[in-house]
Amino acid sequence: MNSPQIATSQTVPQQQQSVHGSYNMGSSQILRELIAFSAESDEIALETRHADEIDQVICRKHLRKLLTALQARDAATLSHCRRVAFLAKGIATNLGWEGIHLKRLEVAALLHDIGKIGVPDHIIFKPGKLTSDEIELMSHYHHIGLDVLQACRTDHEVLTILSQTRFHFSGATNGYQCIGSDVHQGARILAIADAYDSLATDQVYRAGKKHEEIMSILMGAAGTQFDGNIICALSRWEQTERDTFHEAIQEVNQNFQPKPLTEQEISEANLISNIFSYLFQIESLYDGFYIVNADFQFVLFSPGLEQLTEIRAFDILETAWTNHSLPITNQEGTSLASSEHTMNRVIASGKSMTTELMLKRPDGRLIQIEVQSVPMFGEDGRLVGVAEIFRDLSRSLKRPQEFNELKMAASQDALTSVANRGELETQLAILLNQASQNQNAAPLSIIFIDADHFKNINDTYGHAVGDEVLIELARLFQHETYSGELVGRYGGEEFVILCPETDLDHARLKAERLRLAVNNLKLDNLNNNRITASFGVAQLEPGDSLESLFHRADNALYQAKETGRNRVCSLTCDEQMSGAAPDIVEPAQPNVGKMVFESSFSALISSDIVVYKLGGFVNDNDARLTEVNPNRAVMRLGKAGLLPFWGKTDDRRPIEVELVFDNATKKSTSASRHATPRVEVMIRMTPLGWIKQPDVFQQRATRVFRLLKDYFVAD
Repeated sequence: MNSPQIATSQTVPQQQQSVHGSYNMGSSQILRELIAFSAESDEIALETRHADEIDQVICRKHLRKLLTALQARDAATLSHCRRVAFLAKGIATNLGWEGIHLKRLEVAALLHDIGKIGVPDHIIFKPGKLTSDEIELMSHYHHIGLDVLQACRTDHEVLTILSQTRFHFSGATNGYQCIGSDVHQGARILAIADAYDSLATDQVYRAGKKHEEIMSILMGAAGTQFDGNIICALSRWEQTERDTFHEAIQEVNQNFQPKPLTEQEISEANLISNIFSYLFQIESLYDGFYIVNADFQFVLFSPGLEQLTEIRAFDILETAWTNHSLPITNQEGTSLASSEHTMNRVIASGKSMTTELMLKRPDGRLIQIEVQSVPMFGEDGRLVGVAEIFRDLSRSLKRPQEFNELKMAASQDALTSVANRGELETQLAILLNQASQNQNAAPLSIIFIDADHFKNINDTYGHAVGDEVLIELARLFQHETYSGELVGRYGGEEFVILCPETDLDHARLKAERLRLAVNNLKLDNLNNNRITASFGVAQLEPGDSLESLFHRADNALYQAKETGRNRVCSLTCDEQMSGAAPDIVEPAQPNVGKMVFESSFSALISSDIVVYKLGGFVNDNDARLTEVNPNRAVMRLGKAGLLPFWGKTDDRRPIEVELVFDNATKKSTSASRHATPRVEVMIRMTPLGWIKQPDVFQQRATRVFRLLKDYFVAD
């Protein structure tokens, strides 16, 4: 947790595990996930409420998921949280805390930086102190973390501690008077534990400080920023158990060895990251929101809505929604009838709606508000909950320029500086909404792009070179798009380009032009080896949602990769539903004659493994070796029917494949740690039997060539 004056919990960037999501989630689906968190917590609570202290505080399963997501974001931050939890627990023990109260404080400390899951890299890893505006943005994500913890049914005392940790001891508030001892003691303990570890830890811009210097700094802020009595308790603990105190902090670090995340853990981390991204958009664009479940119980009541209504979340969470839960009136200031409440209206209609109403403040003043009500339904069509989002229409819509710049930075990918996934989905949602309101809307297409064999680049040349490739690809896509397109990085080596006012045919042409540009891209650190990319294209069609459009473009990309990579594939709704072959723009083939295919690739294996690889390919593809020696092999794939004509499927299109293996060499680059053994493989293919269409043979040969490259891990 960042202290506004003294310390910031910044950490030196560690080797990160790349976490890129496979979720294509719309807003209602993300909100449903929050309701699902709540329901799951309730179910587990019924089984374990009296058996496990942690499950009394927060569902253990959700605690694990949140901490795993934080590890995926920045393992150093999770390590910091563990040390802070140790310090907070030790201070509290010396102050007489015990039992469930001690466990609540420990959980609060572990989760105090959970908001960093959504914070942009340029702020988390900034090599210097945070500015006041950056601290404000960190606080924004801290509130989002509280939103998520509310949905996880986290114990109210934990939420109280976390909501007050950023308050100064002298009384900085979020609209409530919390002065001195009115601030929860757990929050005061946590603030000191957080500041202590931040000051003790090496930062990019300074070395960690010694205990005596840290205590001097903390005591200098006693009575204003920190509680002096708690600082004294920390000092007594260190003096009484000096060796044990410092050794224990080191042991906390030594016992924490982050393990590689499983695919399921990466998927869960991406889900939570998506939730943070979407809630950031809501919190940035609106003044507050709440969610109720199918039983009309409040699952989430955002900090922004607390400020707008001056109703505490702790007083309303898990209570049932009624017509009088919020002081909302009509334009004349009269209480709403049951049929006038947006909640009741959207449940009756099953459709979202937006209404302008009035909100009565505690001082009797009425302010004009806009309420967006969104019903959410499960896969079985049953109502699972309702979200209501509030905008204060009485305030100025203008924001400081600095905050706008930070918002823009939060919408950018930290590595490539193009739009990030959240911004892509936001802008596409806006375009879809515009299209739905205009029957004569201009066409809209999207292009999915995936760098081919990107893992090989990372494995062969190192992640630094891999990052350079992504940066250059992003720069190329930006330079080659100049008709109002939006280029964004969707995750990993995947990019997406939104193409307004572009139909499918023109989008395919754009994609093909980009494909050729990628082919011609030269990077010195790749030893003149070229990179390629595969492209999937789809156009918005009637009835499309954000999810269905993304899904179709992703399917087209999958087809492009399955049919050989380095090509453009487009897909329409009809083609997807019928299972018809997608429209593929075939790349020009190197060194081919009408009935001969010749090419080569570099296999990233040693020469003694070639024979084993070849044998595996023969077995897996039902091929037959007709000749083999250390430097050459000939095999046949496919079988002719009773007549020697080619059939309609590859297994009835026989070809002869000749492979010539050059002597193995070892190539290395400054970016790679070890030399990589390679074998140059020359390929020559000719058809067997009778075939009249050269393009059919070339397509068949191209597919076999790509299969061989994939099998030999080639580039």
